[in-house]
Amino acid sequence: MTVMPGSDSGFSGDRPGRPGADPLRGIVLAGLLGVAERVMELAGYLVTTPLPAEADTMLTTRPETPEPPDPGWYRDRDGDIWRKTASGWQLHLQCGVAVDTTSTWDWTDGHVRDYGPFVPVAAARQ
Repeated sequence: MTVMPGSDSGFSGDRPGRPGADPLRGIVLAGLLGVAERVMELAGYLVTTPLPAEADTMLTTRPETPEPPDPGWYRDRDGDIWRKTASGWQLHLQCGVAVDTTSTWDWTDGHVRDYGPFVPVAAARQ
């Protein structure tokens, strides 16, 4: 559909200065452009600012999570369900899907702690 200048396209605010155009449109547009310029300025600052020396270790290490003391059912930070037994940790549900429950993982050597913190949950089955 071709709209000729001065014709009614059915939109009241599609051209500045048209009858029925919103007078605040220019003010809002100028404000949005000002925000966009500021965002680009801050993005440029972030890209050019060097990371602090400790940033590498902050990105690669997690705070030590203590192992829950009691056997039972636990949910990790991803929502996966684990069972702690006397022999170790068994993953039962990952992303809501049942997995191999015969494997037993150690807290430190099996890296179960990397999925913490663990929150106790009520046992769904015995």
